[in-house]
Amino acid sequence: MLDEAPVDPFLAQLCEGYTEAEVAEIKQYMAEWDASTYISVAQSILDHASRKEFEPLKYLRKAHNFNKKRAVRVPKIGYRQDGSAVYRKGNEYLILRPDNFGVEKIVTYGVNDD
Repeated sequence: MLDEAPVDPFLAQLCEGYTEAEVAEIKQYMAEWDASTYISVAQSILDHASRKEFEPLKYLRKAHNFNKKRAVRVPKIGYRQDGSAVYRKGNEYLILRPDNFGVEKIVTYGVNDD
């Protein structure tokens, strides 16, 4: 009998109601994320999208399409004490943290109200 990978109930919830193509898109974007303090990346995305009142796929798309080139990075080099860096552009922000291989992964995306 083959060992099956444990099912992530948060991933099932995240993908609920989407087409196969949209689920594939969600899974592609999830590779750019870090679970941080959450049980899974899917749980992190569900929580952040809900708190920031975004539909989950739209939230993932906005974070993916955030243009870091014209954003202000805090700190300019290196990382804050919590190991993260914030990119700010206009009223949008993206918080990243390097993974074990040094690849920056998204922790959260958001929009500050004026």
